[in-house]
Amino acid sequence: MKHRNNGFGTRVRQIGTGLAGVVLVSALAAACSSSSSTSSSTAGAGSGGGGGATSSCGTAVAVGPKNPDGVYSSLSPDLKKIYTSYPDNLIESPWATTKITAKPPWKIGYVAFAITNPYNQHVLDGLKTQFAQAKAAGLVTGSLVTNIPATMAASTAEQQISAIQQMVRQGVNAIIVLPVDSVAETPAINAAGKAGVPVILADTPPAPGNNYAVSAWTQNQVQADAGALGLIQKGNIVIVKGIAGNQNDVVLYNQKIANLKNCPDIHVAATLYGNWDEGTAKTVVSQYIASHPQPLAGVLQDGGMMAGVVQAFEANGLKVPVIADGQCGGGDLSWWLQHKDTYKTVGGCINGFQGAYTYFNVTLRVLDNKGPKVNILSMPITPITNANLATFAKPGLPLSSQEEVGGPATAWCDNTCMDKYFNTPGPASAS
Repeated sequence: MKHRNNGFGTRVRQIGTGLAGVVLVSALAAACSSSSSTSSSTAGAGSGGGGGATSSCGTAVAVGPKNPDGVYSSLSPDLKKIYTSYPDNLIESPWATTKITAKPPWKIGYVAFAITNPYNQHVLDGLKTQFAQAKAAGLVTGSLVTNIPATMAASTAEQQISAIQQMVRQGVNAIIVLPVDSVAETPAINAAGKAGVPVILADTPPAPGNNYAVSAWTQNQVQADAGALGLIQKGNIVIVKGIAGNQNDVVLYNQKIANLKNCPDIHVAATLYGNWDEGTAKTVVSQYIASHPQPLAGVLQDGGMMAGVVQAFEANGLKVPVIADGQCGGGDLSWWLQHKDTYKTVGGCINGFQGAYTYFNVTLRVLDNKGPKVNILSMPITPITNANLATFAKPGLPLSSQEEVGGPATAWCDNTCMDKYFNTPGPASAS
């Protein structure tokens, strides 16, 4: 995505959680072919890879990497398929060869924007649990060093840059970051790396020019979006994005647009910002449909906002269209299960504890010089469809439930899964 005129390097300062944080982007025409109606089965089957140039509507389109002759050419066939959905340059991680001199026990930091949903809270709780277990094993010392503002208004790139710099000065050995604006924060992340402090990005791809970060990325919206488009097939849709300037939001949006090129009968009526917050998503979607009575065939949302979007349609007395359920939660999965006979979509999600397990153990492996092969560890999850929904959904939960999808902490990427992303397999050791 580097060097494209697609807003990749621009920052729209709209991260409030009320109407002041709403951005309505002018409608844009995009595409989706009606040549296939088997979307649930064409969402990548959990591989995370994109389809070829002749992919039908409902398949994740291959968008990269931009430099296939680089480190990508040396990867296993399995990893090559996964990385077709990464649109930027795939580079060798400097930590693949640069040895970190700090020995265990290490000091670990966590920088994040304000907690706006159960997932973010459970990431924090899970990191504390992982830290306690690692401390008992002699891998870390002290307590998890955290910097998390109380509000989204206080969650700025400048605040996170200051937090990263302060942690480096305090002698923190590695920092896990859930960035507000990974483009603006890239110089601080690179400076930390040059000082021997790796930054692990939590489910956010690295920004262009970010050479020292290691990203652990689920791709969970990629397959959900593609599968939902295959179900929608034609009509107008709305895209509900996350936080403006966040690199994950940028990558996911561009993947949506790439997928839509195979869908000429689907048109984007509007793009809204929901800030990855159910309440904000409900507000902006309600506002839109109240002022635009034309029917909507579907909604693509950037994660964790399906419940709010459902509530917006129900509050306006409208039939709920297909909503891509990327980063799903317990409430929306239960609602979907309740309406399974008449409702179809595609989802994909992990819970915060599963995210915390992966972020923390990737961090420990990097510190232990296991050598991550590339700068982004793209770790796909299994798409959820009507066929396997009962495995993930808990019956009887209200739509507003704060429960997340279930499963053990290792469900996203356990030690065996992580091994293929590192030059030296195996978990970190205190010896």
